[in-house]
Amino acid sequence: MERLVNRSLLTTLATLLVAAVLVPDFARADDVVERVVVRNRKYTTWKKFEVTPTIGFSLTNRFLSHTNFQLGLAYNFSETLALEGRGGFNMGSLTDVGEQARDGILGRYSSGPTATISDIPDMWSMEWQALLMPRWTPIYGKLNLVTELPIHFQAYLTAGGGAAGLKRESIAYCQAGGNAVGDCADGLLAEEKTSWLGAFGGGMRFFVSDMVLLRLELLDFIHPDEYRTDFVLETVAAEQPGSDPQAGRVETGLTHVLMFNLGASVLF
Repeated sequence: MERLVNRSLLTTLATLLVAAVLVPDFARADDVVERVVVRNRKYTTWKKFEVTPTIGFSLTNRFLSHTNFQLGLAYNFSETLALEGRGGFNMGSLTDVGEQARDGILGRYSSGPTATISDIPDMWSMEWQALLMPRWTPIYGKLNLVTELPIHFQAYLTAGGGAAGLKRESIAYCQAGGNAVGDCADGLLAEEKTSWLGAFGGGMRFFVSDMVLLRLELLDFIHPDEYRTDFVLETVAAEQPGSDPQAGRVETGLTHVLMFNLGASVLF
């Protein structure tokens, strides 16, 4: 009986000793976590709305260059998760390479009405877009550009989808309305359609104040591509301007437009 009491007493003392040693360490660890994670987060986006105007410039300018204007409205469910709706319009124009391709293809019209010719891919331009994009912000940090001026920032990933209005002007498909093949400046096929649009990317947001952030972002737009190949000039020239194209073979694919976006977010 005495041995059982002694064992019980020793067990109790050992438990108390371990607790006396570990509890202060746990307390200090909790204090460190609190100071690092909570107190060093100078700015917060939790449960806040934000409005973000953005201007973007295309980086993959093969035949078309794009300048895109967007306005985003987002809600931050937590410090790391947000949902953003974006809407905007785009201005696209031929690059020097695109103009050279157009002039080269149109120059082949002098080969005669029976010549076979093809259009080129990636010529659809976004007139407008509407997107819904979840955002994940796993990183909050601080840059010390100078000792007295720390810059707080967030790094994020985003992806989503929606719809876009696409416009395309052919550089080869000339509908002349039955006239002889010649100058196609006024007969080049122009098409418009509404299509799905996907986007994904990431970026960084820099806190200017507790209400204003600057955004730097890389965003890849993805939409379907469609163009015609191997059509005979004489056949195309017989079509009425503005009618649905019938000649040639339809090729399909995907177009990627990589944009660099610069914006500013206002929290409220």
